[in-house]
Amino acid sequence: MFQGLQKSFPQYWTGIYLRFLSICLVYGALVHCANILSLGDVSWLETPLHWRLMDIILFIFNVITAITLWFQSFYGIIAFIIGIIFLQVIPYTLLRQYFLINPEDIETLNGLVGTEILLITILIILIVAKK
Repeated sequence: MFQGLQKSFPQYWTGIYLRFLSICLVYGALVHCANILSLGDVSWLETPLHWRLMDIILFIFNVITAITLWFQSFYGIIAFIIGIIFLQVIPYTLLRQYFLINPEDIETLNGLVGTEILLITILIILIVAKK
């Protein structure tokens, strides 16, 4: 089913965009690593358990997906789209109450979800576009 897509992949601009996404994911991995190392305002062990679990899961996801996108792997693209939807968009919209401490956090989550949707949309447009 996906073999035709794999053979025609990646187009020039799609390849550049995949490298850009890879760099974004490395940044995300560094943020989660900093959280785990308690380099932020709050000690990691003082955060809720589900936040710590998400830091670990998202760190692993970001590292693996960044590597696969850097090498322009078709499976990296699938992992990116599915991972972003299930690890960020759905939790930060449907389970939002678990990730809010301050009212200002709503804007942060909205910005994050909007950015993730924009990144996925651009990727899909590049894949669908002929050239």
